[in-house]
Amino acid sequence: MQMERRGISALPLHYGHPPEYLFKRAVKLSGIMAEIIVDTYGQGELIRRLADPFWFHSLSLVTGFDWNSSGTTVFTLSALKEYLSTRDLGVKVCGGKASAMADMRADLLSSVETGILKEDDKEYVYENARRIAKIDNSLLQDGYDLYMQFVVVSDRGRHAVIQQGMNSEDRMARRYHWLIGNERVDVEGRYGLSADKTSLNVLDLSATESRDNRSAIVASVREGEVWRFRSGAQSTLDNFSLPFLDLSGRVNWKKLRDLYEYGVDDFEKIYMEKGIGKSTLRALSYIAEVIYGPKASFRDPVKFSFAVGGKDGIPKPVNTYDYDRAIEFFSDLIREKDLNVREKETIARSLAHLSQMKTNFYS
Repeated sequence: MQMERRGISALPLHYGHPPEYLFKRAVKLSGIMAEIIVDTYGQGELIRRLADPFWFHSLSLVTGFDWNSSGTTVFTLSALKEYLSTRDLGVKVCGGKASAMADMRADLLSSVETGILKEDDKEYVYENARRIAKIDNSLLQDGYDLYMQFVVVSDRGRHAVIQQGMNSEDRMARRYHWLIGNERVDVEGRYGLSADKTSLNVLDLSATESRDNRSAIVASVREGEVWRFRSGAQSTLDNFSLPFLDLSGRVNWKKLRDLYEYGVDDFEKIYMEKGIGKSTLRALSYIAEVIYGPKASFRDPVKFSFAVGGKDGIPKPVNTYDYDRAIEFFSDLIREKDLNVREKETIARSLAHLSQMKTNFYS
């Protein structure tokens, strides 16, 4: 499998920390969801999804974080890192934000000790992470400085790199997603990056189309000359197209509430369970869609903020009752001792279909 940058997310730059009550629940729910995905589809599918900016943000919102915050990255991956460190799933999250980035090598060594990576694999994953940091921080001159990097590894060789840069002047952050096979990262042959409409003077020296620029730089360094762009070379990000998730705009929450806080009248069997009301059932259906839904489900990640609510009360305060019922419900799917696991999985898939049918308006 080749190395790919899978997309980018633009997020308003927010500061602060998530409340403890929310993070503890996110560790459980995101981890359980990851475990179900690994059990159902395999480790490679979890890695692939985390490298998808739209699915990644859907996961962040369904676990209760702010709908458009730069903090979704560290919140989601730190929660997964904590959960996966206690499970033998063959997947591990390494690295982190600020000083935790320096723990990358130690985290990879731990992956070797637990049998997820081989000793030789540890080195190429580490070198890949360093090269990708250089690509997005130095070769991609978009005004954003990296301040966090996570690498999600598996015992099958494939790994995802999710890193984030900030532009303090614009008060914006950008999250970059990469998917890498069992190979060394190289600059040549890499796909370019799509740009937002406001960043016109951006140079991506890592793209194939910038080969002439790279050659000119090398030649000028050797010859002691000042280098210039060669005609026909790529000079801005507008030349390329990759998935771009822009969360910097305004949202009409009243309209979205009419669309996404749909009524639930089906699934009598689960509806009759003690403590399961319409709100809880709707939360279950959104979470199930993130696990089992098709790719088209994630074109509008914002809808998943209606699952349990958001940290800052948008579009509604976090409903801890629904959150805890969801953790209980999906925990049953990974408990072999539960005799009704298959029945509940069937219900969960049906719930995912319900959410998809009620809220996907693209076809």
